[in-house]
Amino acid sequence: MDDPPRKRKGRDFYADQYPQVVRFVMFARRATLETAEDAAQEAFIEAWHAAHKPGAWERIENREAWIRRIALRRHDRPGGTRRREPPAVSGLEGLLADRSCPRPDPADVATGTMRVLEALHAVHDDQARAVMAFTLDGHPDSVIAAHLDLDPQKVRNLRTKARRLLRRYLAAGRTQEGEAAR
Repeated sequence: MDDPPRKRKGRDFYADQYPQVVRFVMFARRATLETAEDAAQEAFIEAWHAAHKPGAWERIENREAWIRRIALRRHDRPGGTRRREPPAVSGLEGLLADRSCPRPDPADVATGTMRVLEALHAVHDDQARAVMAFTLDGHPDSVIAAHLDLDPQKVRNLRTKARRLLRRYLAAGRTQEGEAAR
């Protein structure tokens, strides 16, 4: 028997957004993988509750930004909550299966990802990191401003500041690599 469309949409949203929300929290809050997964899981639990309240899920205009904002709140909550295992989602095996198409070398991807994460950790302003994380996920300034309770101009200023710091950090890393190669 097929699942009802509402249940299928919820699983699709979870499967599509969960890894992105984890990455977002890692970028925005310099979180470890474990704490980012905890925050994302708590956010999706709240989304599940919202989806089962009549009309609540439909009133959420931008669900992708909403789930990220909730994950940030969950990450920033006081410590002491226990870690739970993420709920299993059936059908993910096909999404995660290896497809035979040319891909970049995983070592190069991992190295590049680590350099970007290190560079983002160099940005010490929490709001600037959150703006960059929302930007990396493709959200427009108006959505970022609404979800961070900032003025859109402040969002642009924080992005400019963070990009300037990232450029300096990444340029310094390239210089050090060049000197090490000599």
